[in-house]
Amino acid sequence: MRIYSFPILTIIGCIGLILYILIDFKRNQFENLIHRGIFYSFILYSIVVSHLTIGAIFIPPQTSNITFQFIPFHFIGDLYSESVRGTWFLMNSIKLYVYNLIMLFPLGVYLGILYQVKRVHKAIIIVFLTSLTIEILQPVLSYFGFIFNRSFDVDDLILNTLGGFLGFLVWLGISNINMMDSEKSHNNT
Repeated sequence: MRIYSFPILTIIGCIGLILYILIDFKRNQFENLIHRGIFYSFILYSIVVSHLTIGAIFIPPQTSNITFQFIPFHFIGDLYSESVRGTWFLMNSIKLYVYNLIMLFPLGVYLGILYQVKRVHKAIIIVFLTSLTIEILQPVLSYFGFIFNRSFDVDDLILNTLGGFLGFLVWLGISNINMMDSEKSHNNT
């Protein structure tokens, strides 16, 4: 029996985004184009995150190993053990942890720009729940054989949430600078 794997979510998402942009542009033309462009980029970002975290779907479904890692900050010990194995293993581990840190960084920025989230705790909750959804979907889809060898890792949850939180802080900092600049220019007139 042949096994096929398709990045079906990515394909459907990209086709859907292109159709949405065409229909939206036909309806609204250049009205509020910057905000709409940011929204389009958010949808594209969401498609990329789903592709990176879920990947291709297997047809027919395959058996897969599922692992769970519930020990917080386990990655610190992993970094040490990988350093013993050699530089390549250490650098690969660091790269994966950095990717987890930056993956939801843009989500934190988008929460402020698109959804006008003002409170830090609300942003943290949204980013945490997004990361938790990703981490739960991975072993569930692996269990049913739709994706290959994905696991639940609490360290990914921590790093994703931290990355989204940092993105939100960057947005807060930029928006505060912009607010101060606009107040200065308003006071000078």
